[in-house]
Amino acid sequence: MKGGMNIQEQKADKSVIIGDWSKDTVRLDFDDTSLNKVKYWAFIALKWFHLDGFVILRSSIKTHNVYFKGKIVQKYSEGSYLIIFNRKVKWDLNFRIMSWVAIQSHIQSLKDYVLMQGIKGSSTTRCGCKGEKPSPKIVFKYGEQNGQIAKFLEIRNFIKNFERKGRE
Repeated sequence: MKGGMNIQEQKADKSVIIGDWSKDTVRLDFDDTSLNKVKYWAFIALKWFHLDGFVILRSSIKTHNVYFKGKIVQKYSEGSYLIIFNRKVKWDLNFRIMSWVAIQSHIQSLKDYVLMQGIKGSSTTRCGCKGEKPSPKIVFKYGEQNGQIAKFLEIRNFIKNFERKGRE
């Protein structure tokens, strides 16, 4: 098929990523960051901006080895984590909160994420698989979970069911 993909090529293409987007949900994407640092910034944003609650999802994890004289002396892990906050906010406040955390944390990958969200005009979160990476897993919850988090989890479950049916 000239100028496009046929059905078999589309099925084999693993670059399709399914996610969720929102203008009124504060979301933060931390790459190569420890879970403790992600929790720290989640609690700071929660308290500073009265965001009611949050959920942290791990989207991937990398284990690093520290070598000394050719032997592993320590292992540590850094992951990629997503934070979804519970309180509904308008887009201008959402963008200000994401920007504030990105600037205060000095995490370049978070700054890059926030810039892209500003360009798109909404915040996005991956819900499904990405190549060989599984869909993000919930690793921590705090506070209320009945607002924007409940909406996100409903969409996430729909996407996970959709992917499951596609594999059958």
